Amino acid sequence: MRVKLVLGGEAVNIPKTDIGLGIAFIRVWVDGNGFTSASNDLGTLGYILLETPEIDVGDIDEERKALFSQLHGRVVHYDIKPNIFVKSGGIARIAMTISVQADGGLSDKKIEFQADSCTGVSLVSNALSFSCEMLQEEKKLAELDNATFLPEDVVATAADNAPATQQAEEAPA
Repeated sequence: MRVKLVLGGEAVNIPKTDIGLGIAFIRVWVDGNGFTSASNDLGTLGYILLETPEIDVGDIDEERKALFSQLHGRVVHYDIKPNIFVKSGGIARIAMTISVQADGGLSDKKIEFQADSCTGVSLVSNALSFSCEMLQEEKKLAELDNATFLPEDVVATAADNAPATQQAEEAPA
């Protein structure tokens, strides 16, 4: 099974409170099928624009293969732990979990992978953790042909315009 992920999002505290608000968009390709969604619960403060290379997660059991190959209409929980990086060389550990009803309870089915040489900008305070319902993209939009989704100029613009870290904002003048 081959997986590629693109994630963008930002979360900040509401001024003079400890309440954080965040938004994110996500696109995932699994064996050539593209899925997309958005979330208003990024799960950590910061700014991220992340593109992983296509990763071979190896052979997985038939149940998980059936679940993750067809994400349309499924709620997927993402746990994404990137290092801090700008433009290239990022590392991200990613877990995708789908909960299924089984014997009167929930059973979690998960795939995990680590992506090296990620592209983008990652300035987040902690791991990201959020859930969203995935929608299948039109085949035309989903086709990758091993291409990079984020053009270099978009990544450069995102890096140049990334918000300053909270520590820098709070430093005395």
